[in-house]
Amino acid sequence: MLLSSQSVFAEVKIGVVKLDILFKEIPIYKESQNKMKNEFKPKADELKKIETSWNKLNDDYLKNERVMSKDERKNKINEINKIEKEFREKQQSLQKELQTKQNSELNRIRKIVEDAINDYAKDNDYDLILRADGTTLYAKTYVDITQEIIDKLN
Repeated sequence: MLLSSQSVFAEVKIGVVKLDILFKEIPIYKESQNKMKNEFKPKADELKKIETSWNKLNDDYLKNERVMSKDERKNKINEINKIEKEFREKQQSLQKELQTKQNSELNRIRKIVEDAINDYAKDNDYDLILRADGTTLYAKTYVDITQEIIDKLN
């Protein structure tokens, strides 16, 4: 008599999401990028004007340094330094503001994408959704075997 063991095989439905491609393709990300570009364009243009002024003063100073009096040189250097300081301060402020806005927008879009992935997984009965790099984006609770491993190691 042949003895056979009964095995239960459950089909696991797994999906993979390439987030880098997804973000490049979804309209909400493109709209966000365009919105930020338009929002920060006036400040970037202002910085460009300050930089142009700074460069012009520098060039003028270098070109005419030998024919200027000591006071003229001192005044020109002070003017160049003042504009340089203004440029650096506005540049740092703009970079900080842009970084904050980018992080905020990215977090907002990530939440939308995360919700969409979760909804899609549930609607299509996926057990596990992974990023292309292997990071878990969605998993049904029975897929998590953490407690079983802890029990085995105790």
